[in-house]
Amino acid sequence: MGKGFDRLILRRCLCPLFIALLPVFQGMGQGQRELTSVSSPHAATLGIDADFPGGNVRVEQIIADTVYFGPDLRDTSGEWFYWNFRALSSIPKTWYFKATKSNLMTGLGAAYSLDGGETWHWLDRNDHLSDRLFSFTFDRADQAVRFSMGMPYTQRDLARFLTGFQGDHRIALDELCISERGRSVEKLAIGSRSASPSYNVLVTARAHACEMMGNYVMEGMISALLSETPEMKALAEQVSFWFIPFLDKDGVEDGDQGKNRIPRDHNRDYSGESIYASTRSLREQVPKWVGYVPWVGIDLHNPWIKGENNEWIYFVGNANPAISSEQERLVEILAKGHRGPMKFTENEGFLPFGVAWNTGSNYDQGASFGQWAAGFHGRGLKMVTTLEFPYALNHGQMVTTEGAHAFGVDLMYALGEYLDIGK
Repeated sequence: MGKGFDRLILRRCLCPLFIALLPVFQGMGQGQRELTSVSSPHAATLGIDADFPGGNVRVEQIIADTVYFGPDLRDTSGEWFYWNFRALSSIPKTWYFKATKSNLMTGLGAAYSLDGGETWHWLDRNDHLSDRLFSFTFDRADQAVRFSMGMPYTQRDLARFLTGFQGDHRIALDELCISERGRSVEKLAIGSRSASPSYNVLVTARAHACEMMGNYVMEGMISALLSETPEMKALAEQVSFWFIPFLDKDGVEDGDQGKNRIPRDHNRDYSGESIYASTRSLREQVPKWVGYVPWVGIDLHNPWIKGENNEWIYFVGNANPAISSEQERLVEILAKGHRGPMKFTENEGFLPFGVAWNTGSNYDQGASFGQWAAGFHGRGLKMVTTLEFPYALNHGQMVTTEGAHAFGVDLMYALGEYLDIGK
């Protein structure tokens, strides 16, 4: 939290759980995990905190039964929209939560979790009161509920997902590097162990820490690849994959925006000398890994929070016409063959270079992953692409973690067909 964040307010009606937690919150450094609580005239207490991986909130004030909140932009240039907090009501009661600025909620409002962030749901339509206001009725005393602009995904979620593949010799959990704050940046190696596979495929996510939906897509890709269908068994036998779930690992765990990070974000760190360990390690390790084997790069992202070009699934066209042509071929295959619930059309599934935001001026801060990888065209790169997967709405349909997972499955099958493997 910044210097303007309200200090802890205590009343005699403060619930026992917060009293027990008080020493923890008082001991937090840098003011980033402070707790705010308020008492209503009816002896109701509401506590707000972000003291968990991925937590982020700035509470401006609490007046009567309404919380006025926004995102903590502690290391972000300009405005962004990621927030993720926990609220605890001392009694059954309806509380109101009002965003202090516009564009802080998706077209579906906010997401909530009743089990500490393990599962997420979008608010009921009746609780999404406006573009800046939602309500929630706590149905029992001392109930803790998490709220977020999306469906957060942290290291804990990855660990839970990977337990389903314990003992599977086809997947190896390795380390790309150690982050600036001493965390392990995971690298999952899956597929062919041959020194000369047919292809190498690199899949990355969370170059922008807040873009969590890419991890659910990645889960679907991995699940498909490790399935027992003939197509996927052939793909895993002939192609070597690297999956990097959290390029900005510190940002993910600390609850940062990541996008427009000062002095530059991870997806503008591919020109000159990289300032982050993860991007620097990719630039060093990938050329050695691929060698003379043709390779593909897929970078998973989420777009702006809502509106045009942000509420449907699409791939971002590369400035290199030859690479762009390969991207369009993958899009065509995916549009014709996808089977999951997420709508995907060939027409809107590709944003050519030079259209809308996809222009050279968008990269003034530095080169992106796609621009860096495109430099290997003619030297082994077959195709590189960026996927933009929306937070909440896709052609008017609700985006869910299950839907994102299913799209990842479709993408892996399309990739197998694109590489002409597993038919």
